[in-house]
Amino acid sequence: MIARRAALCSMLLALVLGADAANALAKPTPVPGGANQLAGVSGTLAQTLFNGTLRLHRMSLKDAVPADNVHPNAPGERTLVFRAIVNNGTHHEDHGYFDATLADADGITVTGRPLDDGWSLEPGAGARVVNGFSVPAGFVPTKLLLVEAAHPKSRAFRITLKPGDLSSAPGAPGAPPPAPTAAP
Repeated sequence: MIARRAALCSMLLALVLGADAANALAKPTPVPGGANQLAGVSGTLAQTLFNGTLRLHRMSLKDAVPADNVHPNAPGERTLVFRAIVNNGTHHEDHGYFDATLADADGITVTGRPLDDGWSLEPGAGARVVNGFSVPAGFVPTKLLLVEAAHPKSRAFRITLKPGDLSSAPGAPGAPPPAPTAAP
C-alpha cells in the first residue's frame, strides 16, 4: 500500500513539475493595445472613414491663420487646425462634437479643443468640424485620435499623419517664408 502511494505521489509530482516546465517554456502572450485603448477605425487624411455611425472625409491639418481665432497657449508654441466634413451614417439624428488628440512618434500627446458648435445631423446630413491645437515648438504629429464626445463608447477615428499631410497655410505663424523670386 505504501509503495502504491509513493508511486502515485511521484507521478503527481512529475505531472505538476512537468506542467510548470511546459508553462515556463511557452511564449508570453503579447499585451494588446495600451491602457484603455478604444476600438476604432484607422486611415489617413486622404481617405473617407466610417465607424458605423459617422462618415469622415475631406480632412486637413494646417497651421492656423488669424481667421481661425485660435491662439497658442504659451510663447513659442504653434497652433494647428484640423478640418473635416462629418456625415450621419445612421437612420436617426446625431448630435455631438469630437474630442481630438494629436500624438507624436514618441507617444507624447496634445489635446485639442473644438472651434465649432458641434453638429446636429439628420440621417445622411453633413457638417463641418474644426478642432484647434496649441503644440510645443518642434512637435511633429504622427497620429490624430478623434472620439465622439457624446458617445465615448463608439468607435474612434485613428488617423495616421504622413510627413506631407501637415501643410502650412500661407502667411500663418510658423509657415515657411515665400521663396525668393529672381530679379528679371
